[in-house]
Amino acid sequence: MSIQAINYSISFPKVKAHYVTVEVMFNAVNKEYVDFKVPVWTPGSYKIREFSNAIENVNAAELKIDRVDKNTWRIHTHGQKNVKLTYDVYCFTISVRQSYVDEFYGFLHGVSVFGYLEGYENEPIDLIIYPNKTWANVEVSLPKTNLSMYSFSCENYDLLADSPIALGNFDITSYTSGNVLHKIVMIGKGNYNLDEIQQDFKKISDWQVAIMGDHPSPQYIHFIYNVAQGGGGLEHLNSQTSMMSRWNYTNPNAYRNFLGLIAHEYFHLWNVKRIRPIELGPFDYNHEVYTDMLWIAEGITSYYDDLTLLSIGKYSQDEYLNIIASQINRMENSPGKSMMSLAHSSLLAWVKAYLPNEESSNTNISYYNKGMITALLLDLEIRKSSDKSLDDVMRMLYIDFYKNKNRGFSFDEFIKVSSLIAGKDMTNFFKTLVYSTNPIDYQIFSHFGLELSLINKDEKSPWCGVTSQLKDGQILITNIVSGSPAMEAGLSVNDEIISINNWRLTDKMEAYISKFDVNEYIELIYARDLKIHKKPLKLVQDPTLEYILTVNDDKNVFLKQWLK
Repeated sequence: MSIQAINYSISFPKVKAHYVTVEVMFNAVNKEYVDFKVPVWTPGSYKIREFSNAIENVNAAELKIDRVDKNTWRIHTHGQKNVKLTYDVYCFTISVRQSYVDEFYGFLHGVSVFGYLEGYENEPIDLIIYPNKTWANVEVSLPKTNLSMYSFSCENYDLLADSPIALGNFDITSYTSGNVLHKIVMIGKGNYNLDEIQQDFKKISDWQVAIMGDHPSPQYIHFIYNVAQGGGGLEHLNSQTSMMSRWNYTNPNAYRNFLGLIAHEYFHLWNVKRIRPIELGPFDYNHEVYTDMLWIAEGITSYYDDLTLLSIGKYSQDEYLNIIASQINRMENSPGKSMMSLAHSSLLAWVKAYLPNEESSNTNISYYNKGMITALLLDLEIRKSSDKSLDDVMRMLYIDFYKNKNRGFSFDEFIKVSSLIAGKDMTNFFKTLVYSTNPIDYQIFSHFGLELSLINKDEKSPWCGVTSQLKDGQILITNIVSGSPAMEAGLSVNDEIISINNWRLTDKMEAYISKFDVNEYIELIYARDLKIHKKPLKLVQDPTLEYILTVNDDKNVFLKQWLK
């Protein structure tokens, strides 16, 4: 039997100290105790973030509360019908994944502010917001109720957790796409042109809605977080949050990259928020959630974000092909490509992608990068074998699993749908690209009138495998490529390079290496843990590969159909 709606409210009596006060009213009849829990991670970002470290002053009037573990408070309710729980949340992180408030504005990321009552996760929720009197805007992608001016409803905790809230005084504009009202909420000032942003966002939305067939949201909000420094974005069920450097809107490259981020987060509206690996929902907010299909969520989305910008005229065909080549270059120059499969890159994101160390570039690959390449090759393979494309795969997943079955898909089901659309068995394609570390075969480009070729370097560049930085007057090694001369010589990350051939360095080590010849020996003096060492180092030819992707048949029918 359903318990009556849980009532959440938020207010800001301590806003100058960066606190939000949350009140939760619920019915505990027939329960001796109820556990109040705070999520340890946020969907879309696969890292344990311990949001409970910002929770203070948990109180339930006269009821006893025990702290059970790092993120659980046990409220001894003794079957009480009306229980009022209150707590404060310290919000002082400017991020798309966490929350910030001061007297000027607030951005509240759901899982970092709203804890949940264990056993009540599927109960309906009413939310009332009491903003500061000086704030004219309260923006959240939830349906309004008639309880008060700023009252909203949620079907369950998942929706509350997945609905960011922006409060303050914002520039706001709107447009309609797919018969759905879209708001653009500019959090913070910047040198943006709101009319231009509106037009470009609508082009992105219209193209992606046309690809997927319809828009699944009742309403949608773009939260644009204008900041002094920082970046990134995060998708939500009916909104997205993207960061932008506030004064970079007039920089053409920076603005175009920003539109790419918007296209990426917007495509997540379908891919991952609705078309999802079966492990990604309903969410377990208390533990890591593992899937070897993050490459589908992020790699396919990364493929579509650039394709979106090409399709709306933000990239020329040559620029788009250069982007593909840059992704291939990144992959082919990754030492970790022979050590980590795409499946393991996805599965181990919690401890690899989100907890990198100085050796990560030698042992890891990115499920964004290889995932994007896999999505591209999958699209081309389907187009070569049939009159369909990856678009048809995404639409079938959307209809069959989200709309009809209301669940995620397994990897076997993803292969089955891809094979059905391609008109042939795609098992070996995925086995090679996803589960192995075998070299990637790019020959399919020729079928589309394209040539992937290596640039011949006329000048032999010396190389030792070191990346360094100048920090506080010291030249410090930040990365060493596995198997490189520097690693063979015994150099280490964090070594301070003092001199080469008895000449003191005043700039990064790479700037000096370029002055020598291939196969030449140099003598290094360096310090490790304050002890001075001397060592010879042989320079070799730079092994970095540089591919270019060019059109050799501009009348190719398959190319025109793909990049129409």
